[in-house]
Amino acid sequence: MSTLELKLSLIEQLKQIDDEQLLHKIKNLISQHTGKKVERLPAQMTVDELKEVLKKSIEESKQGLGMTSDELRKRHPLCQQD
Repeated sequence: MSTLELKLSLIEQLKQIDDEQLLHKIKNLISQHTGKKVERLPAQMTVDELKEVLKKSIEESKQGLGMTSDELRKRHPLCQQD
C-alpha cells in the first residue's frame, strides 16, 4: 500500500468515528509523532475522563487507599510555616 493509499484509508476510517474522546486521542498521538505540541491545557479533561477519575477515586477511598491532608502535607510541603 502506498503512502497516499494509506492516508486515504485512514481518512475514510476517521470519517466513520463518532467517539469524540477517541478522536482526541488519535489527534494527540499524531501530534506527538509529528513534533507538534498538543494544544491541551495541563489539567483539562473531558466530562467522561473526569467521571472516570472520580469513579476511580471513590473506589480507592472505599478500599482505604487514600491519605489524610496531614499525610499529604508531610509528603509534599508547600512552604515552611512559622
